[in-house]
Amino acid sequence: MNHSHLLGTRKHLASQLVFFDEQLPLFLDTYFQEYNKERQQVDRLIKDYINRLESVLTGDDQALEQSLASIALMGSSITVNYIEDGMKEEYTIVYPTEADADRGRLSFLSPIGRQLLCKSLGDEIVVDGPVDQYRVRIDQIKYSYIGGFTEV
Repeated sequence: MNHSHLLGTRKHLASQLVFFDEQLPLFLDTYFQEYNKERQQVDRLIKDYINRLESVLTGDDQALEQSLASIALMGSSITVNYIEDGMKEEYTIVYPTEADADRGRLSFLSPIGRQLLCKSLGDEIVVDGPVDQYRVRIDQIKYSYIGGFTEV
């Protein structure tokens, strides 16, 4: 990755931090009107994500490149391998308003998006599907999406 691309990526990731710093309570109120267990889980997930993102951004360019290829962030395209049948799918984790299942863009609030966010290359997780559970392994991570964040 060249320096200007890394600079743009840093700016985009920093804008995610700014967004959550300024909008987290409103964001949670928008998607979770009740203060319940699910809201608490998402609040914890976002705070863990913020901590991970801060850690990623403090590294030099080489460390950033390594993180972009090994940690699932918002904007990462993740190739998962369904262990039972060997089928592979690629998903990009995005902000809820940018989700588009037909294009493989999953909201980080979706069940699989929540499970993939902050995971690492090689991790195996159990994904809850509509009918069954599936074991998947993260085979590839690449930071590929630089979308915008809009206020809620």
